[in-house]
Amino acid sequence: MTSAIEAYKEYLAIKNHFTKPSYNYFKYNGKMKVNSQTFDARKDKLFFQKLAKHSDVRNFLIANFSINEKTWIRDLAYSEEAENNYKDWVKRQQSLTYVFKQELSKLDDNFNQNFICKNNEHPILLKKFLGKEISLDTLCLLLEATGAKKHWDSKMQYDLVWDNLRTKVEKYTPFINIDKDKIKKLIIDLFAE
Repeated sequence: MTSAIEAYKEYLAIKNHFTKPSYNYFKYNGKMKVNSQTFDARKDKLFFQKLAKHSDVRNFLIANFSINEKTWIRDLAYSEEAENNYKDWVKRQQSLTYVFKQELSKLDDNFNQNFICKNNEHPILLKKFLGKEISLDTLCLLLEATGAKKHWDSKMQYDLVWDNLRTKVEKYTPFINIDKDKIKKLIIDLFAE
């Protein structure tokens, strides 16, 4: 079982990963320097004690910060919504290949058209994500597999929607645990028909 201070450290590490450009959870191996006396003096310590009782603290935090990187501990500790976010995330991770394949079928049949920025409009793929037709996982995997993120960065340089989403994509992608070669094969199999 996780202690309250360990839950606090994990919370800080994942929150900083999603909100601070300079902090990388993987580079620092999720480490955070925390003074136990400072932690003991916190007024919200009770929330971290509650969080510590969760069976999967790390993934619970990832699931919720991937939805809203500005989530506060009080919104996580006693929230049914946060627990539902976690359950949905776990279910999606357990069947990620299936989910990815299903969501690929929602894209334009001409694969490359999904990534093209034209006439100051968002690409089809981005519209599908914003319309909740595809998940953040699928968006990240497609951008990773195709390298289209660089194209989007140059074409949507001053686009507020992409500016906000770009950081989330960059920060969330390393948490997706799936074989990249398998993803590329699924793409080729579906769109080469």
